[in-house]
Amino acid sequence: METGQYQYKDDHSRQQQLCITSWAATGLATSIVMTKLVTTVFINKTPGWDDLMIFFAMIGSLVTTSLVQVSVNLGFGRPLMAVATEIGGLQNLARMAKLEGIGYHKAFAVIAYSLPNVAILILIERLAGRTKTFSRNFLRITVAIQIVLAIISVVFMFVRCRPVDALWHPSADGECKDKIFNYTFYAVNCFTVFTDTVLAVVPIHAFWKLQMGLQKKLEITFLLGLTFLSAIFTIIKVYYMFKFFDNQEFVPGSFDMIYDIVPLAIWTTVEKDVVIVAACVPTLWPLLHVFKRKNPSRKAAGINHSGSEGQSSSSRDPKHCPSISEIPLDDLEGGTSRRSEPSFEASSSLEGWDGRPTTARYE
Repeated sequence: METGQYQYKDDHSRQQQLCITSWAATGLATSIVMTKLVTTVFINKTPGWDDLMIFFAMIGSLVTTSLVQVSVNLGFGRPLMAVATEIGGLQNLARMAKLEGIGYHKAFAVIAYSLPNVAILILIERLAGRTKTFSRNFLRITVAIQIVLAIISVVFMFVRCRPVDALWHPSADGECKDKIFNYTFYAVNCFTVFTDTVLAVVPIHAFWKLQMGLQKKLEITFLLGLTFLSAIFTIIKVYYMFKFFDNQEFVPGSFDMIYDIVPLAIWTTVEKDVVIVAACVPTLWPLLHVFKRKNPSRKAAGINHSGSEGQSSSSRDPKHCPSISEIPLDDLEGGTSRRSEPSFEASSSLEGWDGRPTTARYE
């Protein structure tokens, strides 16, 4: 009797945790993406492919979180037996299985956490210009492999069962290669950690070769190093994946498929938003730069550059605030700036880091 009561005991607390955490993270990421788009499109007037990637990632994140909410409404996050014994419970479980595959665990989630890395790669290439400080092909191949692995995991999600109907209805006659799918998903996430680490180390290493103040270097390191944070979140998600799938494999029936998996679902939904935020933050500081320009002392501080630099600075559109993504490092390599391309010298792009105009040169 006590065992039956335990199995049928209802619990809504994990549903609340999942909904609050998912919508808070998605709301934060969406607001930051919108701020980035306003900054690059309307203030800097320099929209790029990275903005498009971030926009699609935001759409993927919103769809993912919305499908999570629909699944919660169907009973996801509650004990399996409590849902199954309700009227229409079995139908709701089948719907949840479909939404899990289409939404928060796979297709749209892959879009949400993969495309931001493409945006970060575009940003890094813009920063580097034509410098030879690192191999572009290495970065491109790294990001390409991650996207290919992500696509493979999505495709395999839908073809791992024969017939496909066995994916939605476990009671149906069929065969599912769950172990191979789990290993594929492990590989995707482990490689994502590697990609996030590479995309953080490369730009930080390049900026530390510039002659600028230590405070500026630390600030830039913090902004560009946020990609490390997404790697940490992915590592935590992989831990919960091992914990969940390994228990399923070695102790069948020991885990509740819609209740015990909630921590993994939380880290999966939050991870995508952390990656999006990490891709947006480095290009957001020009917005703060605009607010500081309202201070008269800031206007006076930005006037005095020597020679043609002062003339170039005064002839620019005062509403244009160069983004960090407009700064090619190759303009610094020779110690002089080109008129035809944006550079540290030709613009006040680094002016916002400490409130003073700065001329940085590449060592």
